[in-house]
Amino acid sequence: MSSSAVKKFNYGIGSPPTMGDQYDVWKQLKLQAKLILEEANELVDACEDNDMTEALDAYCDIQYLNTWLEHLLYSFGCDTKKALKEVCENNTSKITTSYTYALMSKEVLEENSVPCYIDQTVYEGETLYCVKRQEDGKVLKLADHKRPTLEKFVSKEFK
Repeated sequence: MSSSAVKKFNYGIGSPPTMGDQYDVWKQLKLQAKLILEEANELVDACEDNDMTEALDAYCDIQYLNTWLEHLLYSFGCDTKKALKEVCENNTSKITTSYTYALMSKEVLEENSVPCYIDQTVYEGETLYCVKRQEDGKVLKLADHKRPTLEKFVSKEFK
């Protein structure tokens, strides 16, 4: 998908990034968030209906909307590429090659009343472990996990 096509569409419908006051900025971001949520709900519905065509449609709409959201954030002074890189690196820290570390993390989570289990997989010949929430399989943060530091990628006027 071409980000220039997404940009052209949004400018063409009279919806370029408004560089007015912060109210206008947040209004644009809130609208984009609501549109993404609407499409995400359509994706959930498609999955519940086992409808691959509708799932694909929702995926494409979400990608399209996220492309415009990235442009908006960039226009408002956010370094989206560096922020995404940091989040990707941070997510990678939720897996480990150490079973002992995964077990320790599981024990810490269980002490905090989070039912969970250790999952193991092999990727490119390397055994990897993560801790997942029992209820839905969500990958959880390992012990000593640090949140990504994204403030440095936000424009001073929004800090």
